[in-house]
Amino acid sequence: MMHKGILALLASTSMLMAAPVLAASPAHVNPTTGDINHLHHIRVVASTVAPNGDQNPYGVTFDSFKGTSSAPNPYYGDLLVSDFSNAQGVNGEGSSIVAINPTTGKTALFSQYAQYGPVALAVSPKGPLWIADFGGLYPTQQNDAVLAPNGKTFPNGGSFITNQVNPQAKLDGPWGQVFVPNKIAPAFLVTNVLNGTIEAMYDFAPPNFSTDTKFLTIGQGLAHTGTNANNAVGPQGMVYDPATGEVYVTDGADNSIRAFKWEGPNTPDQGQGQLIYQGGPLRQPAGITLDPINGDLLVVNQQNNNLVEIRLPKTIETKNHKEITIKAHPVAVKRLDKTAVNPQTGAGSALFGVYATKSASGHLVVYFTDDNTNTLDMLY
Repeated sequence: MMHKGILALLASTSMLMAAPVLAASPAHVNPTTGDINHLHHIRVVASTVAPNGDQNPYGVTFDSFKGTSSAPNPYYGDLLVSDFSNAQGVNGEGSSIVAINPTTGKTALFSQYAQYGPVALAVSPKGPLWIADFGGLYPTQQNDAVLAPNGKTFPNGGSFITNQVNPQAKLDGPWGQVFVPNKIAPAFLVTNVLNGTIEAMYDFAPPNFSTDTKFLTIGQGLAHTGTNANNAVGPQGMVYDPATGEVYVTDGADNSIRAFKWEGPNTPDQGQGQLIYQGGPLRQPAGITLDPINGDLLVVNQQNNNLVEIRLPKTIETKNHKEITIKAHPVAVKRLDKTAVNPQTGAGSALFGVYATKSASGHLVVYFTDDNTNTLDMLY
């Protein structure tokens, strides 16, 4: 369908040289330089089906909040996965977030308050989980939900940011989510797949996220198609790169990756952002994550179930002391699900969420959601 063992795995993201961000034309894949070329095994970590039958796993994120000495977070170190569809398979009607221990495969229900159609997830450094909820069958159901670290809602409706309650809200098919640090105003960014915009949500505080959160448009004009949970395609996957300060966004409607910045409440509207890469081997790119070893972008495709590794632009100095910029380019491709994808209906499309980390021995491990099998899998 289109649409607390990991602690030993974590390591700092590799730092890349700051460089001009330039678009690149499709390049021939070099099969020898990408990290994912060294990964040859895939295994199932756990089922992602919730106790109520919710299915179709989309987003995946790492729960990085430790909690406090008096109230430790029981989900710290788990991977949190969103179920987009209900037990009957209706897209956009799921409401569950499942917590999975990546080492043992033990699962637990984190929450069933992610209504309706949870797509993307991001954990705040202070604990709450932010969820881009597409909105199910009706536009009035769309929201950005903020759940407490224990999966519960905040009182008096404070968890659900909607256009109806918050006059500043600008939600139109929430599809991607990421946290961006900032000394003045940390923010969560959300992509709107139905109108091709990127919104920054900031100046929030518990328990009244629903009314206190401010919105600022920092991107617009991105490619998008579709009108509902069954056919929406557009800006979705988001990842923040601490090495560059950029947020990289995938867009399945034009096979691109674009970069945006958040610099606080005075951040300008960046339009379509800076084009990082576009074209093959990207085929309706969805989830995106950073390779923690070399800083490359790892992207999952929905049209062919491939994982693609993209090397970011880098400026180097030649022997003649001249600076040249190496454009972004693909360095590796790996098939994650062998199911053929029907180009007309999308049947067989498996991939949406992806998260990369390091093993205890320092090797790359890539976790991904597979909605053909309703599982969280790992490539290693």
